[in-house]
Amino acid sequence: QNPAAAPAKKAAPQKQAAAKPKKPHASQSVRVDIEKLDTLMNLVGELVINKVRLEQIGQTHRLSELTETLEQMDRVTTDLQSVVMKVRMVPVSSVFNRFPRMVRDVAKELNKEINLTIEGEETELDRTVIDEIGDPLMHLLRNSLDHGVEHPDEREAKGKPRTGEIGLIARHEGNNVVIMVTDDGAGINADKIRNKAIEKGMISQEEAEALEDAAAVRLIFLPGFSTAEKITDISGRGVGMDVVRSKIEALGGHVDVETKIDKGSIFKIKL
Repeated sequence: QNPAAAPAKKAAPQKQAAAKPKKPHASQSVRVDIEKLDTLMNLVGELVINKVRLEQIGQTHRLSELTETLEQMDRVTTDLQSVVMKVRMVPVSSVFNRFPRMVRDVAKELNKEINLTIEGEETELDRTVIDEIGDPLMHLLRNSLDHGVEHPDEREAKGKPRTGEIGLIARHEGNNVVIMVTDDGAGINADKIRNKAIEKGMISQEEAEALEDAAAVRLIFLPGFSTAEKITDISGRGVGMDVVRSKIEALGGHVDVETKIDKGSIFKIKL
């Protein structure tokens, strides 16, 4: 019985060794409630405050031993703060990935030929921002699809390629993350925006005439503003750009637009 048991014992470690490589795949990430991360962040904040208080006590009483320990504590709390911040960060690809299909479907509905280019999807944002950024980006993409990029025949008449280009780009600029929705469409006509704003009673004739083109174009962010002649599922309801602006501002960000006639537009979100 014993000799038979011995080989069995030897065989067991081999089985474990074969199964080992699979283990990391099962536990690469853990789903954590955002409230728990907030609590962790607050606790780290309190730790930093108490560390500063201890430093003051050490300096007042000239306790060299305490000062040495605090230097180590300083390194640990700094690293801990950094790790907690990184834990909250999520790549924007989790939001960007839902748009290629939407762009394809809307382009088909509008009988337009569109090529969507995505850049910087590995750029990371705080989880709370990621949860909120999807709707504004969807509005901006729909706007570029409907108002920005022209129909293939119209593009051809202007000497442009029949396929319109829309870009969804994320990148770091200093401490900010910038997300841009670009198109090579018709651009935004400042006079058309002025006339629509006057027609809807949003500004007076005098105010409209006093506005520079760049400022006139920004009127599209006013609540209820729309240049669509008829209401469709895609546009004309006047709930597009003001929703974008209010959502981005609620996240502590800023949205702006640059445009050139027949060259296209760039909507820039800075967070």
